[in-house]
Order: sequence, then structure tokens, then C-alpha cells
Amino acid sequence: MPLDLDKIEKHCRSHTKVREWVREVLLFDRVDSTNRIALEMASQGLPEGVVVVAEGQEKGKGRLGREWFSPEGMNLYLSLLLRPYQPVRDFPLFSLATSVALIEAIHRVTGLDVQIKWPNDIVLGDKKLAGILLESEVRGEQTPPLVVGVGVNVNIGLADFPPELQKTATSLQIALGRPVDRTDLLIEIFTALAEQYPLVGDRKELLIQAVRQRCQTLGQRVRVQTARQEFEGWAEDLQEDGALLIRMGDGNQRRILVGDVTHLREVKDPFSQGRSAPA
Repeated sequence: MPLDLDKIEKHCRSHTKVREWVREVLLFDRVDSTNRIALEMASQGLPEGVVVVAEGQEKGKGRLGREWFSPEGMNLYLSLLLRPYQPVRDFPLFSLATSVALIEAIHRVTGLDVQIKWPNDIVLGDKKLAGILLESEVRGEQTPPLVVGVGVNVNIGLADFPPELQKTATSLQIALGRPVDRTDLLIEIFTALAEQYPLVGDRKELLIQAVRQRCQTLGQRVRVQTARQEFEGWAEDLQEDGALLIRMGDGNQRRILVGDVTHLREVKDPFSQGRSAPA
């Protein structure tokens, strides 16, 4: 069933908090990338609160130049244009706030308890259910606009995934054994975003606390790939700016704000006093 734009717009108009963040919803049948369109709109001076939603994408974007598989009429693909007053260094917090919002919305609609895989994936067990991609364009001294891209696997079946994704990805329909109303889920996502985004400002500690409670990565032995190097350690905690603290084998900590994280198999943690880091 196609997304019901009238129902979505009615909700956005009637919900005061949502209206502050989602001011216009543009629905397309198929685009190359909702993030690309939102960035183009940002460059043209469109205001904060424009949301680009598509039934399908030809070149959906994932992190690190990866492609987000985006078949038509099955899932949710959207990009929200923000013009934050926060400094660029705080932009990663919008990814974490979006993660918490997705978890809340999915639970409200389906009852499923999903988790965050730091920094930007939503997982069910060890399989990816949704992803978030932040993109921005630096413009001199001005605080640049920020585009928050979201992809959620909703009603795609296992056989519909490419073979290389069938072992690592899942969907709400696969988990529940029944389809989910995408319009209802999108409405709940907008509502949850309006609840979480204000925390990025003056209540960061509440946001980080919410992420800690939902982050599957904490306690895991992980491999971290940054732009410059790769290393392994134990994911120990999150800092106020969303950075991940990694404890190395020698007991020292490293702080990671941007990086690709892989959960490793269960290995004894020499600093755990007999406990093991969960797989």
C-alpha cells in the first residue's frame, strides 16, 4: 500500500511538537537519493523542516560510500533538512537522537525491542534493520545545514534482499511474520524525532543516557576502522558528545567520534575480573 500523504500531513499539522520540526513533507515515487535532493534544497535556501520521502531510491546512500538497497513500495526512505544552531561538533548527536527516535517509534508500532549499533545502525539481534546517514556542506564560517537521512526495512521479504545482504539484514515484516503499516510508522517516527531532537540542545545528558540504555555496542569487543587506522578493544562507554570510549588491551582508553565499528566474537576481557565481553 502506498504511503498516505494526506494522513501524514494531517498529523504534522495537528501535532504542535512535530510541526516545529516537520513543516513540509515532499513525497516522490522514485528518486536517485533523498539525501541528495535534500542537500540540493538546502543549497537553494529552503528552510528547516522540509522532509523528502520516496517510495524507492535508485542510488540510496549508506555510510562510507556504501549503497542502501531501496526497492520501491516496501520500506521507508526519508531525509530531513535541519538548520541547527548547535556547532558542527555537535552534529553527531543528531544521529544518536534519530537512533533513539527510531527505536521508540518501532516499539510503539510493532512492540519489537530493537537496539543501536554505534554510531548509526538500528539492529534486531545481529541483523541490520535501519540506518542513518548525516550529510552536510561546510560553508565558510556559517553553521551549515544538516541533512538526516533514514532508511528502515519495513515490509521487504528475505528473498527480496540481494544474496549478499540476506545474512546481515532483516525487516519488520520478517521479524513479525506480517506486514507493517508504513504510514503509521512514519507518523510515529516524526513524533519521536520531535521528542528527541530538543535534547541535542541543553539536555545532552538525557540523550546520552537514553542511548546507553539502548546501545548494543557497549560491552562488546569491537574492531574500529577510522580514516587513519584500525584497532581493537572493548566498547566501554559514551561521552556527552556521543563519542565512543574504547578500552585497549593495556587498559588505556581511546575516544572515537567517527569510525566504522564491527562487533567481534566473545573473547575474555582481561580487565573484567572473570567476566567475558558479550558477542
